[in-house]
Amino acid sequence: GLRSVAPPPPPTTRGPALVFGSLTSQGRSVIEGLLHHSHPPYGPVYGATRRPHSPEAQNYVRDALGARLIEADPSSSDSSSESIERALRTTGARHIFLVTSTEFPDSKGGTPESTTRGFADAERDEYDSIVRFFDALIRVHAEDGIERHVVLSSRDNVRDINEEVGMGIEPLDDGSVCAHFSGKGRAGEYAVALLESIPGLTLTLLTLPFLHSNFLGFAVPLPADDGATQWTMSASFGENGKVDMFSETDLAYVVPELFDENSIYAGTNVRVSSERISLEDVAATFADLFGRDVIYNPLTPREMSSLPIPAAGCMSQMCQFLGDPRSAHDVEATRAVMFPRKPRVFRDWLLMHSDDEAFERVGLSVDAAPVLKVAVFGATGLQGRSAVRGLLDDERKRYEIRATTRDVNSDEARAVKALDPDRVALVQADFDDVGSCAEALDGAEGAFLAVDFFRGNKAAAEEHHVRESHARNIIDACEASRSVRHVVFSTMEYVQEIQRAIYSPGKKVGREQDGKGTGTATAAGDHSDASAAFDAKARAAAYARTKKISCTFVLMPCYPEMFLRLLQPDQDHHPAAAAAAAANNGGGEQRGGDKHKHKHVWTIPVDDETRVGCMSVDDLGPAVANIFDSYQVYAGHEIGLVTEFVTMKEASEIFSGSASSAMDIDMDRDSSAAVETKEVPMDQWVEARGTYMKDLGQMFKYMSHTDAVKKRHSIARTMKLVPNAKPLSQWVEHNKDKAAYRENLGLR
Repeated sequence: GLRSVAPPPPPTTRGPALVFGSLTSQGRSVIEGLLHHSHPPYGPVYGATRRPHSPEAQNYVRDALGARLIEADPSSSDSSSESIERALRTTGARHIFLVTSTEFPDSKGGTPESTTRGFADAERDEYDSIVRFFDALIRVHAEDGIERHVVLSSRDNVRDINEEVGMGIEPLDDGSVCAHFSGKGRAGEYAVALLESIPGLTLTLLTLPFLHSNFLGFAVPLPADDGATQWTMSASFGENGKVDMFSETDLAYVVPELFDENSIYAGTNVRVSSERISLEDVAATFADLFGRDVIYNPLTPREMSSLPIPAAGCMSQMCQFLGDPRSAHDVEATRAVMFPRKPRVFRDWLLMHSDDEAFERVGLSVDAAPVLKVAVFGATGLQGRSAVRGLLDDERKRYEIRATTRDVNSDEARAVKALDPDRVALVQADFDDVGSCAEALDGAEGAFLAVDFFRGNKAAAEEHHVRESHARNIIDACEASRSVRHVVFSTMEYVQEIQRAIYSPGKKVGREQDGKGTGTATAAGDHSDASAAFDAKARAAAYARTKKISCTFVLMPCYPEMFLRLLQPDQDHHPAAAAAAAANNGGGEQRGGDKHKHKHVWTIPVDDETRVGCMSVDDLGPAVANIFDSYQVYAGHEIGLVTEFVTMKEASEIFSGSASSAMDIDMDRDSSAAVETKEVPMDQWVEARGTYMKDLGQMFKYMSHTDAVKKRHSIARTMKLVPNAKPLSQWVEHNKDKAAYRENLGLR
């Protein structure tokens, strides 16, 4: 029926959060995730810092990320307990992340303050600081009774594990074993036992393995000779051992999920890992990227202890522990926590950091020549045309475009050529032939790939396996090309993979919810043509990840242009006008001015509280241009674009508002004109779409009801990449007077 009462607005934030160690790399990642990768975000987010850090770091946390910096110090100073309690009381935060740092002695065993201080002292100090935090937490909780969930960044208690299972790790002279791990591990065990009997306080241990960022420090490959013809990674991980690795940047996704699913992860130890990889494979990845001879040189623990690096003895113990299979972390559990995102593997991390100063200092650098000529595959489709326009409009560079299409004589191809005849070259290509795709890339330094699975008829959608084959051929051609430096690939979510995870018994990795918390999305066995198209793109993207190419993956949400087609109104004659016309015309059609008296009825699915991401396809072009301009920064990234999450009711109100305004003008403000909204069940709404619009309806149904899809799209990241991208209401305001928009609304 018709409804005019709007649903209550959703909560704007999930409540305050507090991050101790906010200016560390882990703390910054967590703050970014809480503010920018959660829907809705946490807020306000407070960043606790134990002492002033560099202005650059403070500006990043406070200004770029939007956190509020406060003073709080869990270290060993006399005022630390006071500052912790003050931070807990004043913020009222229910979600707390704690990361501490180990104050290592120098390579000779001392510090600038003391020549007698050793690794055992550093371990004890870190243990004490974590214990001090939890003791303060209990005191504050006894006063205010606020329920709080703490995620503690922890490590293994290597000292005790070494004794219990006989790993053979020799203690240092002061008796310490992997001090920077053991202090955190022992404190984590203390906290677990302490909070077990205290209702309202819950704890999740987040145990980290070897971090990718170590390759910017002690594990950086070093030139083995003066001529710098070979680089060596020397460490005591063992001859053939594999090591669990993880990227700190992924904490932006892990920690918010641990907070979101407190009932699942409270009281657990989440041992994260993106992959278990051999050091030989790591060396090969360095060699492939930098074009240098990079090898892994396995050392004995004693040999590594004698290296001229800070804390060499402690680092040697860590490598010996991590190289032991008994230290293994859980890759599958990590994927479950991060689902539907995937943990960043070493190869992608290295692509992102290939221009880091740490690598340049040792003579490892990548050719960062600019991308000036781009081959656009799918240039006549919506996304392809947007990419062409975005590149042509970029004032920083004069891009040349190779607009690739099957038929260079089609009207669509001519329209693309007309955008700039001097800079756009139409290139005919047979996507069934890798050789033809390679010829289309001739001289191109960049490639944009968008395979169109919806071409206006169902038969085309059913050929999704053919489109996937086309995408693979283009990827193979890019890998074989001597000129292509970077690829931007427009892909989609893998529906079958998400559904298998959602409906897999006992696995809580992603949810499909309606406003009442019940599952309402496409059932596991209902795999529409739209879903098959999603999956074909996702499989092609997965294939691209296996290739030796620099690539950025973008995921588009629903377009407002798509909403126009999904919400096309039914035009009904106004009842009074229709009756009068029938009486005056003997039951025939209306004549004269009466024909203008009608109403538009927008039919929308019932689920008011269900939100779907949207962004105009026009805004994809500037995003593509910005990625190519800084392709080394975005190499290996997956960027889920979105400017707004709206309900169908909100979307219909925005569109119908513009329709009402236009109708008033067209009809000389005839008060008998009307725009109304009629709600129908989701399945009925989908079935009523007809032809390939039914597939778009199924796609909308899936994208709007699956939390897993929304988690992969970030408004903050989109606006950083495309500052002028428009939310739905602004897009409608910008386009409402354009002929194409009015035609889609059924107006003159």
